[in-house]
Amino acid sequence: MGESTVTTSKTRIDTIDVLRGFALAGILYAHMVIWYTGAALPPETYTKYDSTVDGITLGIFGALVFGKFFSVFSFLFGLSFYLNFRKKRSQPGYLRTYIWRLFLLFLIGFLHHILWRGDILALYAVLGVVLIFFRSLSPKLILVIGLLLITNLPTHLYEAFQTEVPNAQVEFPMADEAARYYRLVQKEDFSTVLLDNWRSWPAKIEYQIKSGRLLMTFGYFLLGLYAGRTKLFTSLKKQLSKVKSWNKFSERAVLFLLFLGLLMYLFDLVTIPGIKVVPQLQWSASFLFSIYNACLTIFYITGISLLFQKRFFRKILKPLAAMGRMALTIYLSQTIIGLLLFYQFGLGLFDRTSPAINVLMGVAIFYLQLKFCQWWLSHFKQGPVEWLWKGLTYFHFSSLKK
Repeated sequence: MGESTVTTSKTRIDTIDVLRGFALAGILYAHMVIWYTGAALPPETYTKYDSTVDGITLGIFGALVFGKFFSVFSFLFGLSFYLNFRKKRSQPGYLRTYIWRLFLLFLIGFLHHILWRGDILALYAVLGVVLIFFRSLSPKLILVIGLLLITNLPTHLYEAFQTEVPNAQVEFPMADEAARYYRLVQKEDFSTVLLDNWRSWPAKIEYQIKSGRLLMTFGYFLLGLYAGRTKLFTSLKKQLSKVKSWNKFSERAVLFLLFLGLLMYLFDLVTIPGIKVVPQLQWSASFLFSIYNACLTIFYITGISLLFQKRFFRKILKPLAAMGRMALTIYLSQTIIGLLLFYQFGLGLFDRTSPAINVLMGVAIFYLQLKFCQWWLSHFKQGPVEWLWKGLTYFHFSSLKK
Protein backbone atom coordinates (compact mmCIF):
# COMPACT_ATOMS: atom_id res chain seq x y z
CA MET A 1 0.00 0.00 0.00
CA GLY A 2 1.62 3.25 -1.15
CA GLU A 3 1.71 6.45 0.85
CA SER A 4 -0.09 9.53 -0.34
CA THR A 5 2.01 12.50 -1.27
CA VAL A 6 1.93 15.27 1.32
CA THR A 7 1.69 18.91 0.33
CA THR A 8 4.57 21.24 1.03
CA SER A 9 5.23 24.60 -0.51
CA LYS A 10 6.56 22.95 -3.64
CA THR A 11 4.51 19.76 -3.94
CA ARG A 12 0.89 18.79 -4.32
CA ILE A 13 -1.30 16.07 -2.87
CA ASP A 14 -1.71 13.54 -5.66
CA THR A 15 -4.92 12.13 -4.18
CA ILE A 16 -6.62 15.52 -4.46
CA ASP A 17 -5.51 15.98 -8.06
CA VAL A 18 -6.77 12.49 -8.91
CA LEU A 19 -10.12 13.31 -7.32
CA ARG A 20 -10.31 16.48 -9.42
CA GLY A 21 -9.62 14.48 -12.57
CA PHE A 22 -12.25 11.93 -11.53
CA ALA A 23 -14.77 14.73 -10.94
CA LEU A 24 -14.05 16.21 -14.38
CA ALA A 25 -14.78 12.83 -15.97
CA GLY A 26 -18.19 12.69 -14.31
CA ILE A 27 -18.95 16.32 -15.11
CA LEU A 28 -18.19 15.69 -18.77
CA TYR A 29 -20.49 12.63 -18.76
CA ALA A 30 -23.29 14.65 -17.14
CA HIS A 31 -23.06 17.41 -19.74
CA MET A 32 -22.46 15.30 -22.83
CA VAL A 33 -25.37 12.94 -22.24
CA ILE A 34 -27.83 15.87 -22.44
CA TRP A 35 -26.13 17.64 -25.37
CA TYR A 36 -24.27 20.10 -23.16
CA THR A 37 -27.42 22.01 -22.30
CA GLY A 38 -27.40 24.20 -19.21
CA ALA A 39 -31.13 24.37 -18.57
CA ALA A 40 -34.24 22.21 -18.74
CA LEU A 41 -35.45 20.63 -21.94
CA PRO A 42 -38.96 19.31 -22.64
CA PRO A 43 -39.42 15.89 -20.94
CA GLU A 44 -39.94 14.13 -24.26
CA THR A 45 -36.41 15.12 -25.29
CA TYR A 46 -34.94 12.85 -22.62
CA THR A 47 -37.20 9.91 -23.57
CA LYS A 48 -36.95 10.27 -27.34
CA TYR A 49 -34.17 7.72 -27.58
CA ASP A 50 -35.60 4.54 -26.08
CA SER A 51 -33.10 1.87 -27.11
CA THR A 52 -31.67 -0.39 -24.42
CA VAL A 53 -28.23 1.19 -24.60
CA ASP A 54 -29.67 4.70 -24.36
CA GLY A 55 -31.81 3.59 -21.41
CA ILE A 56 -28.70 2.29 -19.66
CA THR A 57 -26.84 5.51 -20.48
CA LEU A 58 -29.59 7.68 -19.01
CA GLY A 59 -29.99 5.29 -16.08
CA ILE A 60 -26.31 5.69 -15.21
CA PHE A 61 -26.75 9.44 -15.55
CA GLY A 62 -29.69 9.58 -13.15
CA ALA A 63 -28.48 7.05 -10.58
CA LEU A 64 -24.71 7.52 -10.57
CA VAL A 65 -23.81 10.85 -12.18
CA PHE A 66 -26.41 13.62 -11.96
CA GLY A 67 -25.51 16.03 -9.16
CA LYS A 68 -22.75 13.82 -7.73
CA PHE A 69 -19.60 14.99 -9.47
CA PHE A 70 -20.13 18.70 -8.99
CA SER A 71 -20.50 17.75 -5.34
CA VAL A 72 -17.04 16.16 -5.44
CA PHE A 73 -15.74 19.33 -7.08
CA SER A 74 -17.37 21.43 -4.35
CA PHE A 75 -15.81 19.30 -1.62
CA LEU A 76 -12.38 19.80 -3.18
CA PHE A 77 -12.93 23.57 -3.30
CA GLY A 78 -13.49 23.65 0.45
CA LEU A 79 -10.48 21.41 1.03
CA SER A 80 -8.23 23.54 -1.18
CA PHE A 81 -9.41 26.66 0.64
CA TYR A 82 -8.15 25.31 3.95
CA LEU A 83 -4.86 23.98 2.57
CA ASN A 84 -4.09 27.37 1.03
CA PHE A 85 -5.22 29.18 4.15
CA ARG A 86 -3.02 27.02 6.37
CA LYS A 87 0.00 27.59 4.14
CA LYS A 88 -0.39 31.35 3.71
CA ARG A 89 -2.31 32.59 6.75
CA SER A 90 0.86 34.05 8.28
CA GLN A 91 1.47 36.21 5.22
CA PRO A 92 0.35 39.83 5.63
CA GLY A 93 -2.79 40.68 3.69
CA TYR A 94 -3.57 37.06 2.84
CA LEU A 95 -7.36 37.41 3.26
CA ARG A 96 -7.34 40.47 1.03
CA THR A 97 -5.43 38.51 -1.60
CA TYR A 98 -7.80 35.56 -1.21
CA ILE A 99 -10.88 37.75 -1.73
CA TRP A 100 -9.25 39.35 -4.77
CA ARG A 101 -8.55 35.86 -6.12
CA LEU A 102 -12.20 34.94 -5.63
CA PHE A 103 -13.26 38.13 -7.38
CA LEU A 104 -11.17 37.08 -10.38
CA LEU A 105 -12.79 33.65 -10.25
CA PHE A 106 -16.18 35.36 -10.23
CA LEU A 107 -15.23 37.30 -13.36
CA ILE A 108 -14.14 34.08 -15.07
CA GLY A 109 -17.41 32.44 -14.04
CA PHE A 110 -19.41 35.48 -15.12
CA LEU A 111 -17.94 35.32 -18.61
CA HIS A 112 -18.35 31.56 -18.65
CA HIS A 113 -22.03 31.90 -17.73
CA ILE A 114 -22.61 34.23 -20.67
CA LEU A 115 -21.09 31.55 -22.89
CA TRP A 116 -22.92 28.68 -21.15
CA ARG A 117 -25.49 29.17 -18.42
CA GLY A 118 -24.58 26.00 -16.55
CA ASP A 119 -21.49 27.66 -15.04
CA ILE A 120 -20.66 27.01 -11.36
CA LEU A 121 -17.54 29.17 -10.97
CA ALA A 122 -19.36 32.42 -10.19
CA LEU A 123 -21.37 30.60 -7.52
CA TYR A 124 -18.18 29.12 -6.06
CA ALA A 125 -16.61 32.56 -5.84
CA VAL A 126 -19.53 34.00 -3.87
CA LEU A 127 -19.75 31.03 -1.51
CA GLY A 128 -15.97 31.09 -1.13
CA VAL A 129 -16.27 34.47 0.57
CA VAL A 130 -18.91 33.11 2.95
CA LEU A 131 -16.61 30.19 3.77
CA ILE A 132 -14.12 32.59 5.33
CA PHE A 133 -16.45 33.15 8.27
CA PHE A 134 -16.63 29.41 9.03
CA ARG A 135 -12.91 28.70 9.05
CA SER A 136 -12.48 29.05 12.83
CA LEU A 137 -15.44 26.93 13.92
CA SER A 138 -14.70 23.63 15.61
CA PRO A 139 -14.30 20.68 13.21
CA LYS A 140 -17.27 18.88 14.76
CA LEU A 141 -19.57 21.85 14.26
CA ILE A 142 -18.35 22.26 10.67
CA LEU A 143 -19.05 18.57 10.07
CA VAL A 144 -22.57 18.71 11.52
CA ILE A 145 -23.56 21.82 9.56
CA GLY A 146 -22.03 20.36 6.39
CA LEU A 147 -23.95 17.07 6.72
CA LEU A 148 -27.23 18.89 7.33
CA LEU A 149 -26.71 21.02 4.23
CA ILE A 150 -25.58 18.30 1.80
CA THR A 151 -28.75 16.33 2.56
CA ASN A 152 -30.69 19.52 1.75
CA LEU A 153 -32.47 19.27 5.09
CA PRO A 154 -33.37 23.00 5.37
CA THR A 155 -35.11 22.96 1.98
CA HIS A 156 -36.98 19.73 2.73
CA LEU A 157 -38.12 21.04 6.11
CA TYR A 158 -39.35 24.21 4.44
CA GLU A 159 -41.27 22.13 1.90
CA ALA A 160 -42.79 19.98 4.64
CA PHE A 161 -44.57 23.01 6.08
CA GLN A 162 -45.95 24.21 2.77
CA THR A 163 -49.64 23.62 2.04
CA GLU A 164 -48.84 22.53 -1.50
CA VAL A 165 -47.23 19.10 -1.82
CA PRO A 166 -43.78 19.44 -3.41
CA ASN A 167 -43.27 17.83 -6.76
CA ALA A 168 -40.68 15.06 -6.29
CA GLN A 169 -39.48 14.66 -9.83
CA VAL A 170 -35.98 14.82 -11.17
CA GLU A 171 -35.86 18.39 -12.47
CA PHE A 172 -33.29 20.40 -14.35
CA PRO A 173 -32.53 24.10 -13.98
CA MET A 174 -35.09 26.61 -15.28
CA ALA A 175 -37.69 23.97 -16.20
CA ASP A 176 -40.46 26.52 -16.88
CA GLU A 177 -38.78 27.68 -20.08
CA ALA A 178 -37.91 24.23 -21.40
CA ALA A 179 -39.55 24.58 -24.82
CA ARG A 180 -38.07 28.01 -25.42
CA TYR A 181 -34.62 26.85 -24.38
CA TYR A 182 -34.93 23.85 -26.71
CA ARG A 183 -35.53 26.18 -29.65
CA LEU A 184 -32.66 28.41 -28.53
CA VAL A 185 -30.10 25.61 -28.63
CA GLN A 186 -31.48 24.10 -31.81
CA LYS A 187 -31.95 27.19 -33.97
CA GLU A 188 -30.38 30.38 -32.64
CA ASP A 189 -27.04 31.94 -33.54
CA PHE A 190 -24.12 32.65 -31.23
CA SER A 191 -25.04 36.23 -30.31
CA THR A 192 -28.63 35.27 -29.47
CA VAL A 193 -27.44 32.47 -27.20
CA LEU A 194 -25.05 34.84 -25.40
CA LEU A 195 -27.80 37.41 -24.87
CA ASP A 196 -30.23 34.80 -23.58
CA ASN A 197 -27.64 33.41 -21.18
CA TRP A 198 -27.04 36.93 -19.86
CA ARG A 199 -30.78 37.30 -19.19
CA SER A 200 -30.99 33.91 -17.43
CA TRP A 201 -29.27 35.09 -14.22
CA PRO A 202 -32.51 35.65 -12.23
CA ALA A 203 -33.89 32.22 -13.16
CA LYS A 204 -30.59 30.58 -12.29
CA ILE A 205 -30.40 32.25 -8.87
CA GLU A 206 -34.05 31.41 -8.18
CA TYR A 207 -33.42 27.75 -9.01
CA GLN A 208 -30.30 27.59 -6.85
CA ILE A 209 -32.23 28.92 -3.86
CA LYS A 210 -35.54 27.09 -4.28
CA SER A 211 -33.99 23.72 -5.08
CA GLY A 212 -31.51 23.94 -2.22
CA ARG A 213 -28.55 23.58 -4.59
CA LEU A 214 -26.94 26.68 -3.10
CA LEU A 215 -27.05 25.22 0.41
CA MET A 216 -25.87 21.81 -0.74
CA THR A 217 -22.89 23.32 -2.55
CA PHE A 218 -21.89 25.22 0.56
CA GLY A 219 -22.38 22.05 2.60
CA TYR A 220 -19.75 20.30 0.48
CA PHE A 221 -17.47 23.31 0.92
CA LEU A 222 -17.80 22.75 4.66
CA LEU A 223 -17.06 19.03 4.36
CA GLY A 224 -13.91 19.91 2.43
CA LEU A 225 -13.01 22.42 5.13
CA TYR A 226 -13.58 19.70 7.74
CA ALA A 227 -11.31 17.32 5.83
CA GLY A 228 -8.61 19.98 5.80
CA ARG A 229 -8.98 20.85 9.48
CA THR A 230 -8.73 17.18 10.48
CA LYS A 231 -5.74 16.56 8.12
CA LEU A 232 -7.66 13.86 6.30
CA PHE A 233 -5.52 14.16 3.16
CA THR A 234 -2.26 15.59 4.46
CA SER A 235 -1.97 12.58 6.79
CA LEU A 236 -4.04 10.10 4.83
CA LYS A 237 -2.09 7.03 5.94
CA LYS A 238 -2.82 7.84 9.59
CA GLN A 239 -6.48 8.56 8.77
CA LEU A 240 -7.18 5.39 6.79
CA SER A 241 -9.42 3.88 9.47
CA LYS A 242 -11.63 6.99 9.47
CA VAL A 243 -11.79 7.06 5.67
CA LYS A 244 -12.64 3.35 5.57
CA SER A 245 -15.44 3.79 8.09
CA TRP A 246 -16.97 6.66 6.06
CA ASN A 247 -16.63 4.57 2.92
CA LYS A 248 -18.30 1.53 4.45
CA PHE A 249 -21.15 3.53 5.94
CA SER A 250 -21.85 5.41 2.69
CA GLU A 251 -21.69 2.16 0.71
CA ARG A 252 -24.30 0.51 2.92
CA ALA A 253 -26.53 3.59 2.81
CA VAL A 254 -26.35 3.75 -0.99
CA LEU A 255 -27.19 0.04 -1.40
CA PHE A 256 -30.09 0.31 1.05
CA LEU A 257 -31.55 3.36 -0.71
CA LEU A 258 -31.14 1.73 -4.13
CA PHE A 259 -33.00 -1.33 -2.82
CA LEU A 260 -35.71 0.93 -1.43
CA GLY A 261 -36.03 2.65 -4.79
CA LEU A 262 -36.29 -0.70 -6.54
CA LEU A 263 -39.13 -1.72 -4.22
CA MET A 264 -40.95 1.53 -4.96
CA TYR A 265 -40.59 0.85 -8.67
CA LEU A 266 -41.81 -2.74 -8.40
CA PHE A 267 -44.90 -1.64 -6.46
CA ASP A 268 -45.66 1.14 -8.97
CA LEU A 269 -44.95 3.89 -6.47
CA VAL A 270 -42.46 5.45 -8.86
CA THR A 271 -42.41 5.40 -12.66
CA ILE A 272 -39.44 5.59 -15.00
CA PRO A 273 -38.50 7.55 -17.12
CA GLY A 274 -39.20 10.91 -15.57
CA ILE A 275 -38.98 9.54 -12.02
CA LYS A 276 -42.54 10.49 -11.08
CA VAL A 277 -43.60 9.55 -7.55
CA VAL A 278 -47.11 9.03 -6.19
CA PRO A 279 -48.28 12.18 -4.36
CA GLN A 280 -48.33 10.56 -0.91
CA LEU A 281 -44.61 9.76 -1.08
CA GLN A 282 -43.28 12.75 -2.98
CA TRP A 283 -41.76 14.57 0.00
CA SER A 284 -40.23 11.40 1.46
CA ALA A 285 -38.86 10.28 -1.90
CA SER A 286 -37.34 13.70 -2.56
CA PHE A 287 -35.62 13.74 0.83
CA LEU A 288 -34.35 10.18 0.44
CA PHE A 289 -32.98 11.04 -2.99
CA SER A 290 -31.04 13.95 -1.47
CA ILE A 291 -29.61 11.61 1.16
CA TYR A 292 -28.74 9.11 -1.57
CA ASN A 293 -26.86 11.76 -3.56
CA ALA A 294 -24.93 12.84 -0.47
CA CYS A 295 -23.98 9.28 0.47
CA LEU A 296 -22.91 8.42 -3.06
CA THR A 297 -20.74 11.52 -3.23
CA ILE A 298 -19.03 10.56 0.03
CA PHE A 299 -18.61 7.01 -1.30
CA TYR A 300 -16.91 8.35 -4.44
CA ILE A 301 -14.54 10.60 -2.49
CA THR A 302 -13.53 7.99 0.06
CA GLY A 303 -13.51 5.13 -2.45
CA ILE A 304 -11.15 6.82 -4.91
CA SER A 305 -8.94 7.97 -2.05
CA LEU A 306 -8.66 4.41 -0.72
CA LEU A 307 -8.11 2.85 -4.13
CA PHE A 308 -5.32 5.32 -4.84
CA GLN A 309 -3.41 3.97 -1.84
CA LYS A 310 -3.14 0.54 -3.49
CA ARG A 311 -0.31 0.04 -5.94
CA PHE A 312 -2.40 -1.60 -8.69
CA PHE A 313 -5.11 1.08 -8.72
CA ARG A 314 -2.57 3.88 -8.25
CA LYS A 315 -1.12 3.08 -11.67
CA ILE A 316 -4.60 3.24 -13.20
CA LEU A 317 -5.71 6.42 -11.45
CA LYS A 318 -2.43 8.39 -11.46
CA PRO A 319 -2.92 9.82 -14.99
CA LEU A 320 -6.00 11.65 -13.70
CA ALA A 321 -3.70 13.79 -11.55
CA ALA A 322 -2.44 15.63 -14.64
CA MET A 323 -6.00 16.63 -15.48
CA GLY A 324 -6.61 17.59 -11.85
CA ARG A 325 -3.69 20.00 -11.95
CA MET A 326 -5.34 21.75 -14.92
CA ALA A 327 -8.91 21.48 -13.65
CA LEU A 328 -9.97 25.05 -14.43
CA THR A 329 -8.52 24.94 -17.94
CA ILE A 330 -10.16 21.58 -18.65
CA TYR A 331 -13.53 22.58 -17.21
CA LEU A 332 -13.68 25.66 -19.43
CA SER A 333 -12.39 23.84 -22.52
CA GLN A 334 -15.06 21.16 -22.10
CA THR A 335 -17.68 23.89 -22.43
CA ILE A 336 -16.15 25.19 -25.67
CA ILE A 337 -16.01 21.68 -27.13
CA GLY A 338 -19.59 20.92 -26.07
CA LEU A 339 -20.96 24.13 -27.58
CA LEU A 340 -19.15 23.56 -30.87
CA LEU A 341 -20.48 20.03 -31.06
CA PHE A 342 -24.13 20.53 -30.24
CA TYR A 343 -25.24 24.14 -30.73
CA GLN A 344 -26.49 25.66 -33.96
CA PHE A 345 -23.42 27.89 -34.35
CA GLY A 346 -21.25 24.75 -34.29
CA LEU A 347 -21.94 21.30 -35.75
CA GLY A 348 -25.55 21.46 -34.58
CA LEU A 349 -25.74 17.88 -33.28
CA PHE A 350 -28.24 18.80 -30.56
CA ASP A 351 -31.02 16.18 -30.40
CA ARG A 352 -29.62 14.51 -33.51
CA THR A 353 -27.26 12.21 -31.66
CA SER A 354 -28.45 9.79 -29.00
CA PRO A 355 -27.32 9.96 -25.34
CA ALA A 356 -25.22 6.82 -25.85
CA ILE A 357 -23.43 8.34 -28.85
CA ASN A 358 -22.90 11.52 -26.86
CA VAL A 359 -21.21 9.57 -24.08
CA LEU A 360 -18.96 7.79 -26.58
CA MET A 361 -17.92 11.17 -27.91
CA GLY A 362 -17.35 12.23 -24.32
CA VAL A 363 -15.02 9.30 -23.72
CA ALA A 364 -12.98 10.31 -26.77
CA ILE A 365 -12.89 13.94 -25.63
CA PHE A 366 -11.79 12.95 -22.14
CA TYR A 367 -9.01 10.74 -23.48
CA LEU A 368 -7.70 13.51 -25.74
CA GLN A 369 -7.87 16.02 -22.89
CA LEU A 370 -5.99 13.64 -20.63
CA LYS A 371 -3.23 13.21 -23.19
CA PHE A 372 -3.12 16.95 -23.75
CA CYS A 373 -2.70 17.56 -20.01
CA GLN A 374 0.15 15.08 -19.79
CA TRP A 375 1.88 16.70 -22.76
CA TRP A 376 1.27 20.23 -21.51
CA LEU A 377 2.60 19.57 -18.01
CA SER A 378 5.71 17.95 -19.43
CA HIS A 379 6.57 21.35 -20.94
CA PHE A 380 4.86 23.86 -18.67
CA LYS A 381 4.44 24.38 -14.93
CA GLN A 382 0.64 24.71 -14.85
CA GLY A 383 -2.41 25.06 -17.06
CA PRO A 384 -2.82 28.27 -19.09
CA VAL A 385 -5.95 29.48 -17.25
CA GLU A 386 -4.41 28.59 -13.89
CA TRP A 387 -1.29 30.56 -14.86
CA LEU A 388 -3.38 33.56 -15.89
CA TRP A 389 -5.47 33.40 -12.69
CA LYS A 390 -2.37 33.21 -10.50
CA GLY A 391 -0.63 36.03 -12.36
CA LEU A 392 -3.62 38.34 -12.03
CA THR A 393 -3.94 37.42 -8.35
CA TYR A 394 -0.40 38.47 -7.43
CA PHE A 395 0.11 41.02 -10.23
CA HIS A 396 3.13 39.02 -11.35
CA PHE A 397 3.42 36.58 -14.21
CA SER A 398 6.25 34.11 -13.73
CA SER A 399 7.60 31.98 -16.55
CA LEU A 400 5.11 29.33 -17.61
CA LYS A 401 7.74 27.09 -19.17
CA LYS A 402 9.59 24.56 -17.08
